[in-house]
Amino acid sequence: MSTVPAPPPPPGAAALPLPPRGPGRAAAPAAGPAAVRARLAYAWNNSPGPGWRTLRRLHDEVPRGVPVTVSRAEPGPSIAYLGLPQGEANILQLLEHQRSRTGAGPAHRTRGRTSLRHLAAGRWPDADLVVVGAQSRQLERLPTAASLTAPFRVHLVVDVPSSAEALDRQISRRERWEFRRNQRAHHWALEEDASPEAFDFFYRTMHAPTMRRRHGDRSRTENRATARHAILRHGTLMFVTAAGVRVAGVLCHWSRDRRTLTTRLLGVRDGDQRHYDEGAFKAVYHLLLRWARENGVEHVDFFGTEAFLGKGIFQWKRKFGPRVVLPPNHFSDKRIRLYVRRDTPRTRDFLVANPLLGLDPGPHGPVLVPTYFTDPTRPPRSDISARCPGLPEPRLVDLDAFLAGAAPRTGSRT
Repeated sequence: MSTVPAPPPPPGAAALPLPPRGPGRAAAPAAGPAAVRARLAYAWNNSPGPGWRTLRRLHDEVPRGVPVTVSRAEPGPSIAYLGLPQGEANILQLLEHQRSRTGAGPAHRTRGRTSLRHLAAGRWPDADLVVVGAQSRQLERLPTAASLTAPFRVHLVVDVPSSAEALDRQISRRERWEFRRNQRAHHWALEEDASPEAFDFFYRTMHAPTMRRRHGDRSRTENRATARHAILRHGTLMFVTAAGVRVAGVLCHWSRDRRTLTTRLLGVRDGDQRHYDEGAFKAVYHLLLRWARENGVEHVDFFGTEAFLGKGIFQWKRKFGPRVVLPPNHFSDKRIRLYVRRDTPRTRDFLVANPLLGLDPGPHGPVLVPTYFTDPTRPPRSDISARCPGLPEPRLVDLDAFLAGAAPRTGSRT
């Protein structure tokens, strides 16, 4: 087992004791073609470097036809997604899942192609809700009536305090209580091992089976080569152990200045639900934050999610007191715009049930604003909390005024 050195403490801070160093790893062999391809692919999708971000923006802004997918499921609203192809896997799948939670049946999709110019000319897909994923500059050319603009993705970043007491106060009381109860039962510990052998064990017995069992065909993750040659190369690997047995793990990536540690791939042993029920998966986050505090790490980035407040992972990670920020990579300039094309009861039900983070212009850049829909018979979903450091008070949007320009429609067919 090898130990990756922790980053130095910030200037002016007292040096903190580091965990014992294990035997150093041998020098990495020269990268082969597969490793080079993996690193380039990872940089294309994830690099915060201005050069990579500019190249990606220019590529994604090239005028071209874009795929459009219309999803229908009775008795929910029909939803069309068009634009950046990542949105079909990220945005549309999430909205289909949220629609199914209200009792809608299986989704049926139809596909075609269109262009943003067609939308600007008033040629819309046949759907109650239309979601466009595009670069922010491209959306400036589209109409804004009965629409809301939101980030394509957001990151949740915990600013790690210097004291254990402050870190405890930052985490919700219920979450702290559950972790301490489970910790007494299982005696979890955090072990760092960034060796190639440990990575193979993690990917094969934890990450891959977890993604397969939790998400099936909807799974979205990095392949083994990218994780090994791009993430681990500039990161580290942590395991949660119970009585010396590794039961969960997380592969992390360091920022260039080593002030931020980003969680990238996670998993539990064999994808077993028991490790979720016992709290081992949640223990990864608790123990990682404690390790970060003890080793002078300033920020832990819990990585990305969609900007819909009702998503389960957003609600759970929110309990650790993270700031919600735009991603550091090419997604920082990407947006979604949600258009309501038909004002129907099912459309209103869906909007009220799915508050999201809107984007407003601000003096120093875009401002994230929790946005809740409501009307005289549909109160806002105040039970879906958006409380996070730095976010303003929620904005309530009156659907009667918001949908004044949308076409009314009666009948049950979507």
